[in-house]
Amino acid sequence: MWSLLAFLPLSGFTLLGAYAEGHVARRDSWRSLDDATSLPEKSSYLDALVANMTVEDLVLQLHLMFGDDIVGVESKNELYDYTMRFSPDSPIGVMHDWYPLNTSYYNSVQELNLQKAHLKVPLMHIGECLHGVGSFKQSMFPQSLGLSASFDTDLVYRVGRAIGTEARSIGIHACLSPVLDIGQDPRWGRMQEAWGEDKVLTSHMGVAYSSGLSKNGSWAEPDAVVPVVKHFAAHGAPQSGHNTAPFMGHGNRQVTQDLLMPFKAAIQLGGVRGVLMAYNELDDIPAHVHPLLYQVLDDWGFDGFTIADDTGMSELQLVHRVADSPADAIRQWFEAGGMVQFYDYPLEVYLNTTKELVANGSLDIAILQSHVRKILGVKWDLGLFDDPFIPADIDPQQIVESHRDTTLEAAQRSIVLLENKNSTLPLKPRSQNITRIALVGPFADVLNYGDYSGQWGQYPADAAQTIRQGMLKYAQDGGFELVSSWGANTWEYNAQYVIPPYLLFSNGTPGGLSATYFADTNFSQPVMQRLESPALDWGIYPPDNLPSNNFSAIWEGELQSPADTDVDGWIGAAIGANSTVRVFIDGNLIAEHGIGGLLRTGNIMGNIMQYDYITSNSTSPPDGAMPFTFRKGETYHIRIEYQAFNLYKKTANVNSLNSQLILFWNLVGRNGDAVEQAVQLTSSADVVVLAVGAAWNSDGEGGDRGTLGLSSTQDMLAREIYKMGKPVVLVLQGGRPFALDYYNQSAAVLSAFFPGQSGGQAIADVLFGTVNPGGRMPVTVPKHAGQLPVYYNYKPSAHRTRYLDAESSPHYWFGYGLSYTTFGVSSFEASTNGTGATYFKAGDTIKFSVTLKNSGPVSGSHVVQVYALARVSSIVQPVRQLVAFQRVDIPAGEEAFVSMDLDVDRYLTILNRKNEWELEKGPYTFALLNHGGDVDAAMNVTLNCGEGEAGSV
Repeated sequence: MWSLLAFLPLSGFTLLGAYAEGHVARRDSWRSLDDATSLPEKSSYLDALVANMTVEDLVLQLHLMFGDDIVGVESKNELYDYTMRFSPDSPIGVMHDWYPLNTSYYNSVQELNLQKAHLKVPLMHIGECLHGVGSFKQSMFPQSLGLSASFDTDLVYRVGRAIGTEARSIGIHACLSPVLDIGQDPRWGRMQEAWGEDKVLTSHMGVAYSSGLSKNGSWAEPDAVVPVVKHFAAHGAPQSGHNTAPFMGHGNRQVTQDLLMPFKAAIQLGGVRGVLMAYNELDDIPAHVHPLLYQVLDDWGFDGFTIADDTGMSELQLVHRVADSPADAIRQWFEAGGMVQFYDYPLEVYLNTTKELVANGSLDIAILQSHVRKILGVKWDLGLFDDPFIPADIDPQQIVESHRDTTLEAAQRSIVLLENKNSTLPLKPRSQNITRIALVGPFADVLNYGDYSGQWGQYPADAAQTIRQGMLKYAQDGGFELVSSWGANTWEYNAQYVIPPYLLFSNGTPGGLSATYFADTNFSQPVMQRLESPALDWGIYPPDNLPSNNFSAIWEGELQSPADTDVDGWIGAAIGANSTVRVFIDGNLIAEHGIGGLLRTGNIMGNIMQYDYITSNSTSPPDGAMPFTFRKGETYHIRIEYQAFNLYKKTANVNSLNSQLILFWNLVGRNGDAVEQAVQLTSSADVVVLAVGAAWNSDGEGGDRGTLGLSSTQDMLAREIYKMGKPVVLVLQGGRPFALDYYNQSAAVLSAFFPGQSGGQAIADVLFGTVNPGGRMPVTVPKHAGQLPVYYNYKPSAHRTRYLDAESSPHYWFGYGLSYTTFGVSSFEASTNGTGATYFKAGDTIKFSVTLKNSGPVSGSHVVQVYALARVSSIVQPVRQLVAFQRVDIPAGEEAFVSMDLDVDRYLTILNRKNEWELEKGPYTFALLNHGGDVDAAMNVTLNCGEGEAGSV
């Protein structure tokens, strides 16, 4: 066996050699690619490494390893040799679906990899980080659509920093985030993952989030990660709103000029080093192998890796039918510019097929070497060749605790006030003579984070705050009574809902039940006790301090009923496969599962139950539930006995968790009287807070919709509530805009999107005026689905005629939002490069400025929005296009000078009729508008572009 010792730089080789001894001192000889002295070392080291890699070595670097393929049933990395048997001395390239919060687990796999491999190449750990780390045990922030509603790039940067820090603390090096698809069809279930309908807003938010993850490109720092942007590209405007469907936009000019803009900005400005390809096709070519997409990456100077989306390679053959075999699909992937496969092909197939392609001359090995060289370059820049281990002083849980305030701030600043008639909000119970407030709706007292948030979008539970919980804090000192009722499910069936931890007690301490973990499966060897909410999974490792995945546990304490009238609902426990559970209430066994014999399947309902299930089971009890009457004011003693048997290795795309337990309930009356109960409870209230919308079961990946209203049961509830004639504050949650008739009927309307773990408290803070809402809509709100597409930056001919049978204008345009205070603007000006010039040219930066005064009674924030108006051009321009914005916080009675920059090369260039990039000459008028549909453009400035030239920019 050859060695790198003869020709690799000594520093790097010496460090790698030390890994086997389990200790490495971090070396700080390089931290920036701008350091010229580091470049020769990096280049020579990686060139030598690649040149001496076998085909097997190369393929392993291009393979995404499923975590349990190494970790194994016993969680002792016992499957390493078996999984790697096809090339036992090759290093692992990339791992996924792992998420160990115990840092020793990550370190052990990394160390084993370096000990076993003949080339000491550290593995790179990739994880999901959409709006929180994919462990679903760390901080959960608002979804991207909600964060974008903040119009606050500084906040989004800090959220990215928090998530990047939490990810790196558990050994994640690259985050599959942010999503930079422009959401132009809200029927699309993944709308929540996008940053809205606008390319410039998405660009700025994408740069801010990516910069936060990457710590401004300081990837080697112990609290930074590599952002992997997705889905590349044109994924947010699918046919009929169906996820993965063909792109239904204007053509390749729109793709290149508009939809790729956020990706380009994040790659060039945000420290992005990875790109995940999209499922869809555009211009009849699947994105995974589209030459246009790989060409633009080269044109942008992208220096990173590409990765297929899960099954995206195999779909070249099985869905798109542009390949006739796995070998053909793999060859096309590599030759197009694709690098890392997801879970498409088993390693044996992937490896042997690629070897055969190289051996028979169908695939040039130089292509593989080039791809691997880029992956290794990312690993180098992450500092993995210096020190691939998590430092001993890193405490992931402490880091999570330090970000709780940020989760609350993010939720508060993402809320948009859409209506506020007669200053209904903020609620001031004493001065408004409000003695009773009714909180009604399925989101009154549930956790609701959206997709990529654990089971049902309700993980982690321990840090959760519901709307009822938040409002109760105000009721204690506010002189009013709060009553609540669900009245409907979140979607069209009886679902399993995590019991909020504030209703669970142990010896009078709220926040969970007392958990005792046993080292065996028979409850006889107690090891650990702690207070926790029984809504848990344990990943692919044992619980803390336990020696085995085969264990037992008991949770015990009190459950406080939140019901304000007796509710005949359900309670139960949901578990994964090969587990048992028994639930006792006041000493009586009320539910059990798996006791008669272990089952290969659990009773946990899916995140999204499909249409056929819904139509057949709309009134069925939740799986694992037993009827239970929750009585007003009652407290129940609860005991859960649980056994976990980890008998089988987990399988990618099937199951990535050893064991899982969820104590759940459902407070929708099972006798068909849920709406009646809610109405009766509301009858004596002075104000109604109606909490409706959507959860992951209707809004998420796989949750595409043909309509944009509430579910039928929620709609029935809403109709009855509005009939009562009481002031209704409509609070909407969900991952898309809702087309509703209730906006005009409401006294006030809040849009909270999916607000994350602190969403309930944030909503309460806005309702009672502790926080003045300042968010703006990142997407236009249609009146009905038939208006789609209805984005604000439409072309001049789009709305020349109007519908005969319905309103043509939307409810609320992009950028719309109200406040509890009022603002005045004056002195809107523009200058070039700070010179005051009235013209600009390529390479310039336009600086807009305005004076903003808070002329109202309370402190608040205002989003200044500058739009380019339609102009004479060789290409049809939209009627208006956002080009700059800034959110500003101003105390009551004070004013602020606000400035915003516009990079003309990045945001004003177009693809002309020759398909060349051009900054067109002529006048450009920029207007200060309240939102994207504002037609009052009186406050404007005109600058002349006098030196634009066609060509590449």
